[in-house]
Amino acid sequence: MPLPEPAFDTRSYRDLVTEALARVPVHNPEWNNFNDADPGVTVLQLFAFMAESVIYRANLIPERNRQKFLRLLGIGLQPASPARGLVSFALPPGAAPLDVRTDDELYAGQVPFRPERGLTALPLQCRAYYKKRVEEPRRSQIAQAYNQLYASVREAVQSLDFYETLPLAAPAAGALLPVVDLGQTVDRSLWLALLAPQADAASVTAARDAIGGRVLTLGVVPALDAEGKVLYPAGPPAASSRARLVFEIPDARSTTPSYAPLEVAYAEDVLAGPGLVDLRLPAAEALVSWETLGPLEVGVGGYPPALDNSEDLARLITWIRVRAPTPDNPAAAGGGQTRVALSWAGINAARILQRTHVEAERLSDGTGEPDQSVRLANLPVIVDSARLTVNGEPWQRVDDLSEAGPEVPPRAPLYAASTSSAPLPTAKAFTLDRESGEVRFGDGAHGMRPPLGALILCSYDYGGGPQGLVGIGAISRAPQRLPGVQVSNPVPTWGGSAAETVPQAEKRIPAELRHRNVLATTQDYTEITNHTPGVAIGRVEPLSLFHPDLPNQISEGVVTVMVIPLPDPHQPEAPSPDQLFLETVCAYLEPRRILTTELHVRGPAYRPIAVGVGIQAVPGEPEGPLADRVRQALLDFLSPLKGGFDGKGWPLNKAVEPAEVQAAATRVRGVAKVNGLVLADLDGNELPTGLSMSGLQLPRVAAVSVTSGAPPSVADLFGGPPPASEPPALPVPVAPEQC
Repeated sequence: MPLPEPAFDTRSYRDLVTEALARVPVHNPEWNNFNDADPGVTVLQLFAFMAESVIYRANLIPERNRQKFLRLLGIGLQPASPARGLVSFALPPGAAPLDVRTDDELYAGQVPFRPERGLTALPLQCRAYYKKRVEEPRRSQIAQAYNQLYASVREAVQSLDFYETLPLAAPAAGALLPVVDLGQTVDRSLWLALLAPQADAASVTAARDAIGGRVLTLGVVPALDAEGKVLYPAGPPAASSRARLVFEIPDARSTTPSYAPLEVAYAEDVLAGPGLVDLRLPAAEALVSWETLGPLEVGVGGYPPALDNSEDLARLITWIRVRAPTPDNPAAAGGGQTRVALSWAGINAARILQRTHVEAERLSDGTGEPDQSVRLANLPVIVDSARLTVNGEPWQRVDDLSEAGPEVPPRAPLYAASTSSAPLPTAKAFTLDRESGEVRFGDGAHGMRPPLGALILCSYDYGGGPQGLVGIGAISRAPQRLPGVQVSNPVPTWGGSAAETVPQAEKRIPAELRHRNVLATTQDYTEITNHTPGVAIGRVEPLSLFHPDLPNQISEGVVTVMVIPLPDPHQPEAPSPDQLFLETVCAYLEPRRILTTELHVRGPAYRPIAVGVGIQAVPGEPEGPLADRVRQALLDFLSPLKGGFDGKGWPLNKAVEPAEVQAAATRVRGVAKVNGLVLADLDGNELPTGLSMSGLQLPRVAAVSVTSGAPPSVADLFGGPPPASEPPALPVPVAPEQC
């Protein structure tokens, strides 16, 4: 049995006062006034208050011993993770370019955020457009009308690709992020219209002069419905094999639709997650577009999309074409990515981190003794931000003090000669534990001791926890030094998580002692992946020698890890990880995997299935609540998180068999008999033998119908014609015809 946690004393302040007053008649019978105004009662209350404080401190001894034991094992508590996000700045009309610094604080309510890198916000506005291909039957109707109108001037071999100019909708709070797949547009491009603040020639000219030659920081948010991530052997993550976006601007010297590439001063992998790209704009005279096109040339071929919005057209400065490279394009590293989907693109963007800055916090003075330790006042600490000085001299943070140099350099001639080519490691070093805020110095042999009475100061940032997870538009307070500047986050923040508790860390002790943070066995993959900070994982399934794209063969050196998130508000019955989720897991597994292992991190591949069951209730059992219980039991039985007979999620490579599903319905309290069961796919085909599963496939219940008596037919199960396997296209209003 587990050892109970000892509590030396459980008495509270009120218990101590009551016990002391009960002893009064025994020791002093003449004392009969027990009101709060009596001086003797006041003395007893003071005693009880002080005793309660002593008891509280004594009861903390077991907790501190547990923390010390974890440190001796080298198992620290995982600190709270700070939330990250992306924001966009908008300058007021007439403003000059403004510098946004990393020490500027932005707020979502009372939660502070700071940019991770500075930028220059330009006096521009931006709107994103794309050319959506017109689908049938409207496409044939437009082509027929076009051929009749222009048959005399059109070449017979010329093929046309009709499109509509649509804006990329801004993300809205409480709704799914919009998605545009550049591979499904007519030109594989997203068009960013750079607009002046006001619709007049003077404003356009002033804005063009203000931004000429400057760096424009572009923020990009990819669609988060990622298929998976790959970590290749002894190399970086999959960014090296992912296609890269191409950024171009109209070539003012050409009278044909040609474009010049923009200089990329800084670029993140914006197809892996929300990121930034710094584009150096050309001189002001090159920031132009084609303004003298005829009615039959506007938006045709490689020209920018036609703008029906006259206000945007009057404010237009130039275009930036964000193009997805084709597979044979040399600009695409690897060249195999066919789907490039984006949810948002905007200018004047910055990555942010939930953090608060502390400047020059004074710690305990130096004692001159070895292994001195001091603690910072605010937790959890963002380690990379710590800057510590001793008597005004900066010291260096190290991971292990055993690697620090000695306080007194060696003077032996032989030793000095043998090490003259390699400098000694610094002795002015310290370590910092992010979770506890403990700063530890050396013992003299490994790291210098702070001198007696030395002034120790530390500047650092701290932050973390789920309070940093905010929705779209929640970050709205700009720095006070930037009056009139508006700031907003186009997507929800991500990555914030609570700190690990001591009981949670103690549960990791056997696993930590076994695998020592190295991914070697299947059990190691399960345990280490489950402890990924910043995400809530509901299920982990490692598959060795399995390649998700080659499921029918043994792949040496390949491991696939299937992860399923715990909460998914959009589809709670079939949770799927998004791109940020997979990136977080990859970042945690990358330093822990064996270098010769090719690691794939994927979500499940759901196969939709419809279930219909006819039941007979026990006499006296209400049929409505019973049908609801049966429906929930079937959803739970086929659930990826709590399904199966063991309640740990539907097993991989296990077919959905009608007899087992019928048994799950039979076990529901109040069911006397199951009259029949119907399984069907979304094409309306009945599955009398069930639905097979292989690889990463899991069932997803698309429809459940529970009836009293005979089971429903396939047509009744769907309530009409079976739905299409693919979601319907988004309806787009068509502009009325003009004569």
